[in-house]
Amino acid sequence: MRLALLPCVLAVAACGDALQPPPSELCQAEYSAIAAIQGERFNSPMLGETTTVRGVVTRVEPGHGFYIEEHGEHDSASLALLIQAEQLSHTARVGQELALHGRVAELGSKRDTLTALADIDDHSLCAQEAALPLTRVQLPLESFEREALEGMRVTVDGPLSLTDAFNGYRGLWTLSAGTPLRLPTEDGPPGPAAAERARSDRQHSLHIALPGTDFPGAPVGTSVSRVQGVFGHLDERQQLLLETIPQMDLGTPNPVDPPAAGHLRVVSLNLLNYFNGDGRGGGFPTARGARTPADFQRQQQRTQAALDLMQPHLLAVQELENDGFGRFSAARSLLDLLNAVGPDDWAVINPEGDSIGDDIITVGLFYRQQLLQPVGPAELLQGPAFELSRVPLAQLFREQASGQELLVVVNHLKSKGRCPSDGPNADQGDGQGCWNRARVDAVRALDTWLNELSLRTGTRRILILGDMNAWRQEEPIQAYREAGYVDLVEALTGLPQHSFVYFGQRGTLDYALTTPALRALARRAFIWHINADWPRDMPLPQPWLRNSDHDPVVVDLELSQAATSN
Repeated sequence: MRLALLPCVLAVAACGDALQPPPSELCQAEYSAIAAIQGERFNSPMLGETTTVRGVVTRVEPGHGFYIEEHGEHDSASLALLIQAEQLSHTARVGQELALHGRVAELGSKRDTLTALADIDDHSLCAQEAALPLTRVQLPLESFEREALEGMRVTVDGPLSLTDAFNGYRGLWTLSAGTPLRLPTEDGPPGPAAAERARSDRQHSLHIALPGTDFPGAPVGTSVSRVQGVFGHLDERQQLLLETIPQMDLGTPNPVDPPAAGHLRVVSLNLLNYFNGDGRGGGFPTARGARTPADFQRQQQRTQAALDLMQPHLLAVQELENDGFGRFSAARSLLDLLNAVGPDDWAVINPEGDSIGDDIITVGLFYRQQLLQPVGPAELLQGPAFELSRVPLAQLFREQASGQELLVVVNHLKSKGRCPSDGPNADQGDGQGCWNRARVDAVRALDTWLNELSLRTGTRRILILGDMNAWRQEEPIQAYREAGYVDLVEALTGLPQHSFVYFGQRGTLDYALTTPALRALARRAFIWHINADWPRDMPLPQPWLRNSDHDPVVVDLELSQAATSN
């Protein structure tokens, strides 16, 4: 929603008719410098006063208003102003020089308000074609520097990178200076340095709005040399309102290679709320997933296309609807999807009971029966440490070809959302967000449990998969390291990594963690970047893109090497 503009209070002739040749009185009258109206603070020093202004129209928002700017030397105050005049906006044209009389106002309800001239009661056309002002700037920009550019027509020179494409379907991007931004605690420890890094990142980013309605489906990382437009407001937020879509090389991700012969491929994927309604074509909108049958069909198609390319032998999922394993369940729907991809030998681990835990979403394990055989019953970890996180599911598997066993655990820790206001799980201001204590407690409880399972099953080959909701240098991931687990992607592919984009910053939430005994049998581990970097809800160049908001983690194991080395 655009800023709610105050109603146009013009006489019928002035507000409704096209602009007429100017009365010389208004164009020649004394007028206030726009810089004096804007002032050097966030709110105008002339708020509520009536005055006359004069400037060149730089951008028109039909049905709302338009921006004018005066020529001059830009310093610490903006030279531009929004004119709030709904009907006049239909006749104003870029390049016209206008004189207008009205009341100084601040639009919006937050600190980031927009200074405007409202209640226009007189206006004149002073020139039909005037030169457009233009100011060149570069990132980084402090908040007071951005305020001093409010409403002005600017060019922001690069190099720039697309760092947030989440709302690309609405034409809303975030650019950053140089390379895409990363979460502070992805690359460094929590604490004051992380907070300072977050502040610096805000200075190095720029929210932009693309013109028109045909927006490119560009991924994070797309390079942009420069952008040009008016530093205006959209959605009560300061944005650079672009004049044209910038030139860029969108690129296209390559399909992932199939697993090599003799390798067991394990994939972990957050499904982004895989809810199938009532399983009979009804029950939409669902509680957390698809709103219509068509939405669910599109989700299935994209998920199927991605799975077809990855060719997993074992699939660990998160955010699966927790409605059991019956004929009409989400688990059965996903199982049918896997069998449609082929070969038709997929099965799902079904622990005793109708559901896994009592959360609305759950985890799941799916496997190819020709390649893997479950050994013993599935195990669930319940208890105080997992009252907030999803209940972990563990299963011991034996590879049919080699006879070697491994213990697989799928996990989904508490997210950083819906924060408490106080207590140990409140946001401590160290960059880790809220519920950090809950995630750490869950990791420690999981480690104790897995040690017990290891003794009971006789294997130290443990693979932990899932969405940990913690960036790489945060305490939950450190707790895994302290317990002796190895991050396979870091070990085999290297850093930096990311599987998620959070408000324009890349980081890792999804992991494959293993004991040293299984690390020796891992041949490949990587994050396939097909989801997090791409915008939602819009056509994309490949059918497997954006099946979720998380990137899948892919691991190739060669268990037969354990048999030959024994």
